[in-house]
Amino acid sequence: MPTTQSTSAFISLNDVINNFIISYTGPGKLIPDSKRTEVVFHARRCLQEFAYETLKSQFSNIETLLPAAAGPAPVIVPLQKDVVSIVKVEAAARDAGGVLGPSVELIEIAPWRDDFTNEQPVYVHKYAENELWLQSGWFPGEITYTYLSNSLTNDEDVQIPKLAEEALYACIVYAILANRENTNPNLLQRLLIEKIDKLERSKSRLVFTNFSE
Repeated sequence: MPTTQSTSAFISLNDVINNFIISYTGPGKLIPDSKRTEVVFHARRCLQEFAYETLKSQFSNIETLLPAAAGPAPVIVPLQKDVVSIVKVEAAARDAGGVLGPSVELIEIAPWRDDFTNEQPVYVHKYAENELWLQSGWFPGEITYTYLSNSLTNDEDVQIPKLAEEALYACIVYAILANRENTNPNLLQRLLIEKIDKLERSKSRLVFTNFSE
């Protein structure tokens, strides 16, 4: 399973759930009585409700590479099925004793060329094949690629853009109270409007956000 790459631009679903419980549930709060399992359920449902272009999730995945044959043919690394775009690719060479050296960030090029030297570690993201093509002969070793995903995940470690955090809180609040019998209809209407408004604002802000920087 891929792991998450935590940055200042992202927050984990687990942190969203914990923050929600602290801020919105308990005596005197909007939701006076709610179990964590209920919050987790609706948080996951809200993730499924949001289109991937609104809540792009960021993961990292580590692949161990076999020694590459000499020559121009690239080393091909199949990607996770949920990859939308690559944020960063890093690789570590393995010495004769099998020890990994320091990670080096690879340079993205397009299209693929076969005339690069070993001093120019590069990669190409082949979208149609859902593969990374790496420069042959530069290493065997280990590669880590960080990517944006459109997966509808149940993993609470998934990283969500902080720009969409408030929209997720609004969605969870509405979902919980909409499933309770005695919720004031006027309150539900206000929460629904707030949810839609925050979702649209998140979309407009995320459109202009470059997560690769």
